[in-house]
Parts: sequence; structure tokens; C-alpha cells
Amino acid sequence: MTAGSSTGGRSPRRQAIIGLLVLLLIVLVPIALSGYLYPDPEPVHVKILAVNDFHGQLPAGQNLDGEPAGSAPVLASYLECAMADAGEATTFIALPGDVVGASPPESGLLLDEPTLLFFNGLADDCPGMIATFGNHEFDRGTDELLRMVRGGNGATTITHLADPYPGAAAEYISSNVAWKANGTLLAAPYTIRDAGGARIAFIGADTTETPSIQKAVNIEQVVFNNETESINRYVPEIQQKGVHAIVVLLHEGGSQDPYDGPTREGGNVTGRVAGIVAGLDPDVDVVLSGHTHAFTNAYLENAGKNPVLVTQAYSYSRAFADVDLVIDPVTGEITRKSARIVPAYSDRPPGTSPDPAASLLLDMSEEAVGPLTDRVVAVALADITRLQTDAGESALGNLVADGQRAAMNADIAFITTGSLRADVAEGNVTWGDLYSVQPFSATVLSMTMTGDLVRDVLEQQWQTPLPPHNLAVSGLSYTFDDERPAGGKIVEVRVNGAPLDPNAEYTAAMVDFLATGGDGYTVFRKGTNIVNGPFDVDALVAYMESLPEPVAAKADGRITMIA
Repeated sequence: MTAGSSTGGRSPRRQAIIGLLVLLLIVLVPIALSGYLYPDPEPVHVKILAVNDFHGQLPAGQNLDGEPAGSAPVLASYLECAMADAGEATTFIALPGDVVGASPPESGLLLDEPTLLFFNGLADDCPGMIATFGNHEFDRGTDELLRMVRGGNGATTITHLADPYPGAAAEYISSNVAWKANGTLLAAPYTIRDAGGARIAFIGADTTETPSIQKAVNIEQVVFNNETESINRYVPEIQQKGVHAIVVLLHEGGSQDPYDGPTREGGNVTGRVAGIVAGLDPDVDVVLSGHTHAFTNAYLENAGKNPVLVTQAYSYSRAFADVDLVIDPVTGEITRKSARIVPAYSDRPPGTSPDPAASLLLDMSEEAVGPLTDRVVAVALADITRLQTDAGESALGNLVADGQRAAMNADIAFITTGSLRADVAEGNVTWGDLYSVQPFSATVLSMTMTGDLVRDVLEQQWQTPLPPHNLAVSGLSYTFDDERPAGGKIVEVRVNGAPLDPNAEYTAAMVDFLATGGDGYTVFRKGTNIVNGPFDVDALVAYMESLPEPVAAKADGRITMIA
């Protein structure tokens, strides 16, 4: 037998080659078919519409860049257009704190239930609604906050537009507000949502400055832990669940120069938010901020030097952040992120077509509070505004401080300019207009202060950290030199025209928030002989009624700065 005859003419080498080809077909054909039959999943598109610091602004009356903006019906029309334009993207509405509190009477007098009902209506079109606490959520204490979120009428005596009150449709989350008694959180720290092919996590946090800007009695049961540490604590837990798209709702902020259009590189963001973001876990992608009522749309680096998209859309229903994200469904990572800050102007589409459901809710709110708010108190000769001089004085600040001094028959009075939330327009001034100026239901009181304490509290306007707002005064005038070092800026103080006597005792009027060291003015805690008086709105109403009509107010030189 000749070589190779037993194999039918096929050599071992040829057999090996054929076997290898068959093996390759067995391996490669399924791979090729899998790519054809099971292509790589498409990127997941997500839209987040963020409304920060709404503050119960159901009615109109706000402006942005000199143009009318905001109100619940107008904002709803913009949000609904944005949801309609989202296409296939999964849409979420995010509320980074101060949804309520410091609200106009249409919401505030009804314990802000109308505001939650407004957002509940939006949740019907966008079930993915998430919120976190701001400092103003605590304005009526923790018990009332929890009723607001969970629902029920409790012991309230107001008119309920929805009876019983159903609570909030939004899911509230907060990683850093805990009960003092046991350290447990007031709400879940985060939530994970399905984004249609990928998952996304939302973590909440409130500003740690809340204790300095909130009445102590309202937050005596809770503590506010470090924002960065609290957020980072839950990132590993989220990662263990296979989620790497992480968005933070942070009620703390900063500011930058505003612009139109998508997020730009290199934005210069000032404020506490920058330091918080710098310490965040490398896996945090987006921070929806609030609290400072300013514009923010920038990329800031986190602890891993990765870019974090940071937004804030002014306040009082005047704008929202329209955030676009793309998530890789395989890795779960956000691969693209950008935002636009969209003003909600009422004099152009879609604002010229206010949402009917929100308009009906506003009408119901106005009808419920109308018997009180519609009463005309006075007539204003001209607009009385919060606009400050270079020295920090305003006509409205002077008017409110004068009213509190008159209410307590005090020598002097102080208000923090942050308590002024609306201007008084020329013409008829109603009770509701004056409530909107100071929508806090704070108690006006008087205390005894020495001349030294009066000077010290004025100096605190330049302390470190800088108070969020300066002081308006009544019954005294002062001059300061901004070139002098902090602690020695006050040049001269006069009380009712006479030089301040450092050893004399003066009666000083203010609201209870300021008296307990609010906004960082801790010198007021040293006052003695405290006597409680009327609510802030009642003091202002009584003072306006006592003035000859028409009422005029101006910045009259109580605060002078040496040039």
C-alpha cells in the first residue's frame, strides 16, 4: 500500500486545516449572528426638569431681567412643552428644596397646600418627581413638614382645596437631615429610578447653614450633617446596586454670570456649592443646586477631577433647568450631560397660554384667601422697592423697620434685608401685598441693648463668614468706611440724631428670627428684657394705615458709606 492511500488521498495536514476551519465556523458564526440578531443596546436619553426655590409662587408678579416671568400657570406651560419635546427620553422633575416657605398669601395662608397640589398635578404627566428639603421646608416645624409630605388635615383649620389633603406626589429624599434622638434620617437618603434601559440614582441634601437661618424652635429635633460627607456615604451603596448615573439634589448654591444656551466650559462659579462639589465622589455626575436664587450652569470638578454638571435656575417660578443626559446602558455611566436655564417669561409663548389646570388652582386659592388679602390698607404714591443704594439702604427696608419700631414703641429697630420678599407697587396697597413683603408670620419683639451692643451688631455685617444679608435700620443712622478692617468699619452712629452712648440702654425692635441670632447676627442674643409684640405683617399693616395718604417712602440717608 502506498503512502496516503488509507486516507482516501487526504493528508493529515489537510484534515487539520479543514478541522480548524470548521471550528472557526462553529465559534465565529454565532458571534456574527448575535451581533446581527442582538445589536448593541441604544444609548438611553434622560431629561431632568429642575425647579429650585419655588417658594409657593403660584400668582404672577415676579420679573426676570426686567420682564414679567413666573407663576404656576406660566411655569406649567413651559414644563409641559419641555416634556412634550423630550421625545423618547425618560423625563423626571426635580425640586432641589424650598418648594414652599416664604410664600405669597395664595399659598402661605393655606399652609402651602396649594403649592404641593400644583406639583401633584404636574406629577400626573411626569410620575418621576423627586424633591429634597430646603431650609424653608422647616418654617412651620418638623411635624408640619411631615404632614405636608405625607398628607392628612391634622389639626389644621384652614380651607383645604383638596379635602382631605393628599400629601405630596413627589418622593422626598435627604441624606443629611437626621433626628437628634436616634440619628436616623428624616427621609430616605436616595432613590433609584428606571430610565428605560438604564437606572439613575438621585441623592438629596440640605444646606448645613439651616440652623443659622431658621428659627431654633422649628428645627430643635433635627441636625444637619455635612453635605459632602453625607452624599458620599451613600455612593458605594448605590454602586453596589449596579448604578453609576448619580444626580444630587442639593439645597445649597452659588452664582455665576448668566448666559443663554447649553452649558459652557470654564464658568466661574462662586459660593459654597463649588466647595461641596469639589469633595464629591468621582462617580457623581450632576448637581441640581438651589438656595442662592441665582443662575448656575457649569462644569465643576469633583474629587476625582471628573466634570460635574451644576445647575441652578433663579427662583420664584421664574425659570427651570432643562438637563439632557445620555447613559450607556452597558456600563450605566453618563456619557453626555448638558443643560439650559430656561426663563419662564409670561409675555411670550408658551407663557402666553397659561396652563388651565394651574390657573383653576390659582383661582381657587385666591378665592379662599380673598376676604383677607383683598382689603385695601393704603395707597402708595410710587413704587416702594428693595433696590439698595451703594451703602445698602432701601426704601422698603426703611419702611418695614419703621413699622416694627412703631409697633413696639422702641428707640431703634433692625430688620435683615433677606426678609423682604416682594416690592410694594404704586397705587392701592392691599393686606395681601404687605403679607407678600414679609411672608413669614414672624413675631415682632423688643429687647434692651447697650450702645456697645448696637455698634457690635452693626459691625457684624462684615464678619467672617459674611452674613447672607445686611441690616436695615430705623431710629438710628450710621456711617461706615469700607476700607477699614472688619470689626472697625463703623465710623459714627447716631440715635434719633444724638451720638450713640456706648453705656446707655436702648430698646430695639426686631423679629424673633433675628433676635435669636438669625443670619449670623449673634450679638442680638445678648439683649435683655424681651417683650413680644404682633406678627410682622400686622405691624406693617398697622403702620401703613397710620400714615397719611398717599404713602411715600425712600432711602433717606440712614446708612452712609465713606467713599
